[in-house]
Amino acid sequence: MSFEKKEEILNQLWKELLGQNPTNEDLCHIIEYIEPLRNEAGKKLLGRNPTNEDLCYIIKYIEPLRNEAGKKLLSQNPTNDGLFCIFREVESLRNEAWQKMLSQNPTNDGLCYIIKYIEPLRNRSSKK
Repeated sequence: MSFEKKEEILNQLWKELLGQNPTNEDLCHIIEYIEPLRNEAGKKLLGRNPTNEDLCYIIKYIEPLRNEAGKKLLSQNPTNDGLFCIFREVESLRNEAWQKMLSQNPTNDGLCYIIKYIEPLRNRSSKK
């Protein structure tokens, strides 16, 4: 069986799953592994009660939904890991995520992560 045929069958199976009330975990797997179905799965996941981890999947893999998922994540008391997800992927929400992190008394490890990986926030974290 050709690669294209296998991909077609796999996509059809995932489409059937989408129609059968998949769990949030199922939707995260679709988002991560089935690129043609990411947007549809992400929208379905956003319409539910996604966990912070679910929202990070959307932020990481679905550029058109990043801002919406990032705002929702910020409203759900994110952990530092959730905030790091926003720092990496949602530039428009970095300042809000930074303020949230500061209000949560960041650890030295958290600040070191920012210094190492998030260039626009380096100067701010070194002044903390």
